[in-house]
Amino acid sequence: MNKSDLETVRGWRNHKSVRAYMYNQHEIGEEEHRAWFERISRDSYRHPLVFEIGKDKAGFVQFSVLDARARRAEWGFYLAPTAPRGSGKKLGACALSYAFNQLSLHKVCGEALAFNERSICFHERLGFRREALFRDHYFDGEKYHDVIGFGLLADDWFKQAGT
Repeated sequence: MNKSDLETVRGWRNHKSVRAYMYNQHEIGEEEHRAWFERISRDSYRHPLVFEIGKDKAGFVQFSVLDARARRAEWGFYLAPTAPRGSGKKLGACALSYAFNQLSLHKVCGEALAFNERSICFHERLGFRREALFRDHYFDGEKYHDVIGFGLLADDWFKQAGT
């Protein structure tokens, strides 16, 4: 991701179909988004990526290294609201290949709000295992929601990828 991607990524992030499943559901302003990008651009443990299908930008992925020694990171992602059907699977495969091959991670962790069935199924189809249930972990301003924690080990990824 670079500065020229900022408005595109912010537009995706602010779309109601994306915001509804985020921990932070407010609409992100231009200044807030720019400050976020400047902050993560200086952080060698953050890896923001724009996913492309051909020459079309189709999604955003970020890996945040939580423990460099253990080579463990968490990921976050979303598709462009207009991304073609099947883009999620491609985004997941490309991003995880990058995580395990380029970043040499040992483990990628993810979270999904318990009501987000699509994200839960997505993680499981990619080979993630449910590792945690965080009860009443997220408060949306009106009520509490459970969060499901996932983990995927590099060995498991390579076995299922056949490499």
